[in-house]
Amino acid sequence: MISVGPFSLFNILNVVAFLISWALNSEVDLGPEHEFWNFLNGMRELGRRYESIVTPAGTTFLIAHFVLLFQGIFAVAQLLPNYRNSPLVQEGVSFWFLVSIIGQLFWCMNFGLENWFGAIMSVVYLGAVVFANSRILIKQSALTDESQLPEEYWLLRFPFSLHTGWIMTLFVMSINGFVRFLELGNFVQLIFGFLSLIFYVLISWKMLLANGEKANYAIPSIIAWVVLGIVFDAEPKGEMDDYFSLGFSVISGLVGVGIGGFTAFLFYKDVITKKDDEKVGENGSTSYVAPSSDLA
Repeated sequence: MISVGPFSLFNILNVVAFLISWALNSEVDLGPEHEFWNFLNGMRELGRRYESIVTPAGTTFLIAHFVLLFQGIFAVAQLLPNYRNSPLVQEGVSFWFLVSIIGQLFWCMNFGLENWFGAIMSVVYLGAVVFANSRILIKQSALTDESQLPEEYWLLRFPFSLHTGWIMTLFVMSINGFVRFLELGNFVQLIFGFLSLIFYVLISWKMLLANGEKANYAIPSIIAWVVLGIVFDAEPKGEMDDYFSLGFSVISGLVGVGIGGFTAFLFYKDVITKKDDEKVGENGSTSYVAPSSDLA
């Protein structure tokens, strides 16, 4: 494997990926004379680009900075001697973090294309980012065993569950934004809105109840946050009738509360109240099998 001093190529690529991610979320405003660099506007562009029936309130997008924080924690932790050669980093993450962020870079640069091609490419780019993140979760899940410590999950795996959950919601928003861009009518937009809620429920069910031995609580939590954000979005939904818009918001609230509440209940039942599942090893350390992130 190519190495730079004590670090492998993948360690370096992960740092590069984080720096690009930080730049994309830095909300830099260079003014109208530097329009090419407007893709660095970060979260401020998202609400405008993906305004549709499933777009949440603007404050919901602040979760992106939380995701970025944990990406930074991972970028630093994977350089430490205890973790730099971990299979979770070298085989689990590999080059996929960089692939994911490169896809996100192209997606952000696509913001300037205000036409149908730009709208469809947003869906394609975000789909590629979802795929790259899914590869990380699946590979890391396969590499997880009882010898791993709790901090390995929180430092090396948890950040990618957060990012995957967030990117999944952006992917759904991009599809609905594309439908609205095509001006297919309010009824079609409403159908895609309800299909999006169904998708959120199915993904949450998979992560919580059909995810192997351990559930993934991070992704349903992100989904619940975004769906509840739909309720508090005061922006008009295009030409959508207020009656339908209000009805959709109410249903979204019920779905968001249901996903969030069920996730919290399972986390309490399966994690908080099952301390006996942790084993004390011969050296006195606590072994830990983290919540799974298997998307297979």
